[in-house]
Amino acid sequence: MAADQLATDLIIDCERAASRRDSRNTNPERWNGTDWRRYLHAAFHSPVILKLSALYASIGEIETARVHG
Repeated sequence: MAADQLATDLIIDCERAASRRDSRNTNPERWNGTDWRRYLHAAFHSPVILKLSALYASIGEIETARVHG
């Protein structure tokens, strides 16, 4: 559940960055290259990505321990 919330937060942050919080530019199908670059920039620089990466790493460690333990 925590991963889902973090992923949702990340997507929302990225979409806000891409649309520049302009309610007329919220449809990804209509975004141009600049909008998508803003989306990716937000994804790579979001503090959420660090939390999400750490969470996925922990999940991987738990699954590895379960398989080998």
